[in-house]
Amino acid sequence: MKNILFLKLPVYLLALFFIPASLVQASEPLPLTLQETVERVLKNNISISVQSYNSKINEQFIFDKEADFDPTVDFEFTLSEETRQSSKVASLSDPKRRNKDYDWDLSVSQKFVTGGDYELSMDSNKNETSSSLASLNPVYSADLELTVTQPLLKDFGIDLNKREIYIAKNDQKISDYQFTEKVIDTLTEAENIYWDLVFSIEDLKVKETSLQRARDLEKQVKAHVDVGTLAELEILQAKSEVASRDEQLLNAQNLIEDNEDNLKSILNISFDSEEGLNKIIPADSPVFEPGNKKSLEEALKIALTHRPDLLAKKKELDNRNIEAKYNENQMLPTLDLVGSLGLNGLSGDSSTTDGAYDTALFEAFPTKFGLWGVGANLSYPLGNRAAKSQLAAKRLEVAQLLLDIKDLEKNIVVEVREAHRQIETDIKRVQATRVARKLAEEKLNAEEKKFEVGLSTSFNVLEFQEDLAEEQSNAIKAVIDYNKSLNRLNQVIARTLEAHDIKLVSSEGS
Repeated sequence: MKNILFLKLPVYLLALFFIPASLVQASEPLPLTLQETVERVLKNNISISVQSYNSKINEQFIFDKEADFDPTVDFEFTLSEETRQSSKVASLSDPKRRNKDYDWDLSVSQKFVTGGDYELSMDSNKNETSSSLASLNPVYSADLELTVTQPLLKDFGIDLNKREIYIAKNDQKISDYQFTEKVIDTLTEAENIYWDLVFSIEDLKVKETSLQRARDLEKQVKAHVDVGTLAELEILQAKSEVASRDEQLLNAQNLIEDNEDNLKSILNISFDSEEGLNKIIPADSPVFEPGNKKSLEEALKIALTHRPDLLAKKKELDNRNIEAKYNENQMLPTLDLVGSLGLNGLSGDSSTTDGAYDTALFEAFPTKFGLWGVGANLSYPLGNRAAKSQLAAKRLEVAQLLLDIKDLEKNIVVEVREAHRQIETDIKRVQATRVARKLAEEKLNAEEKKFEVGLSTSFNVLEFQEDLAEEQSNAIKAVIDYNKSLNRLNQVIARTLEAHDIKLVSSEGS
């Protein structure tokens, strides 16, 4: 006998050594309040993280459109050489002529928010020639010119030319609204899963109690059968009901695990992690405070002013109106005012003087030599059918979006009315199920007393036990549904974040 104990002990110790640490700690429960659930969803949920990138992406589009008004600097340097045969009689002594040019051009251009633009250019040249007829060799020239173009009809206006920036900012706001909507929907889903887990745990307790009642009755029936006061059939009925309730208990346990997995999934908890192996224990209980809900009129007003999907649609309408105004402007003829002002200088080496590039600059800046010009360009396509069709299409898009907004507002009203009405229904359900539960308890107590004195059957007692268990579950479910209905109302009026004291950082003003 001692040898057997000696052999069993090392095997037991080896088993302990080879159990993974995560499995050893898996029995430790993970208590979680509703607020902690909300905070962890905001921090870890993948779908929220994915949606949050859209606003950052659209912010870059704003910078891209603003860059249209950034100045541009261009520099170009060219070196070229040309050799030609001379056809002039005076050049017989020099039958070919070679020219070598150095060009360096610098310009700065920029678009105005009014639709115009300017270009300031400085063109410089150095020319070397083999011709004996050149009075200056090499020759340095410098030309400085400013050209300004301003549309007066088509493409004129600050708002018109900044439309892409306005649209990009509206797109970013749309992304913010879509992100808010995603957060609200995800938090609503997480809270519903949390309450589903609470219900499944409480429902398991009800079914455990119901199973224990059936087992206690089985013992009583067996005792009566043993002394001959009840027939054998009674014990079969009791055993059958115990087996049936045991099955219900297994289903309830399975539902708890399903709800746990759903909650871990939305919290982005890895199932094979130490935390993922632990059981989640909800630390909050559902509340029943029927006097704290908003009136229907107040709820409708809040929904129609705060729903992110409706606000996003209205921003889309702003974009369509901006585009429509642009298309209206494109119906006008092109009338551009063009003005230019320039200076130039020239210098070089001759038989009597020495010149250099700086001399050409000095010649230019005293404004001894210059140019100026003013003009207008007028253009209009006959028929202008392209602009007309584009404007008509944009106006149709605006009309379509207006109807879409009206339809969404109608759906919002329906959703708010349904959510508000469901709360009223759940309040009545809670009150009704509590009364039904109390009556079921009284009926069971009365039937058990009748059974003890032989005035009832085990079948009747088991039936009343089942009725009580059902009413107890219904009472719990009614309170849970009331909390989920409050959650739904907060969702449809866009007050989920406020209910959890959450404020998202907005990109407005970017």
